[in-house]
Amino acid sequence: MCGFVKLGHFVIIGGMREAPSAGDEPLDGDIGPASGAASGAGSGVRPRAPEAEAEAAATLRRFEAEREERRRGTNAVAGRIAVALAALFLAFLTYDSASTAVEAHARGDDWVYPPAVVGGVCAVALVALLTWAWRRRRLGM
Repeated sequence: MCGFVKLGHFVIIGGMREAPSAGDEPLDGDIGPASGAASGAGSGVRPRAPEAEAEAAATLRRFEAEREERRRGTNAVAGRIAVALAALFLAFLTYDSASTAVEAHARGDDWVYPPAVVGGVCAVALVALLTWAWRRRRLGM
């Protein structure tokens, strides 16, 4: 072997001091054949009783229902925040377009097409968003 290391090659600094033993228990989240053997899947461990399996299934269903309830609550809060931010953004755009239209009209420039139309579209979108949010809240959705 050469006395220098070529670029792009890796160098092993030290070897393993001890070989991995077959009795090592897998860590949480390990996958592969060793993880099933340590949990009793491949050994001669008796399967669980039907009552224990039914209880475990009921517990899993309860956990899933709780998780779904938390997810729905989180999504509802995120939706309210998104609607509020969109309404604030549309209100700002409407205000800015209206003030630009007033300034352009005072200078004698074109004020209807670019600023007034954009302001009108933003105002209509804001009214539609607020109407949708109000109806959704009123219907209890």
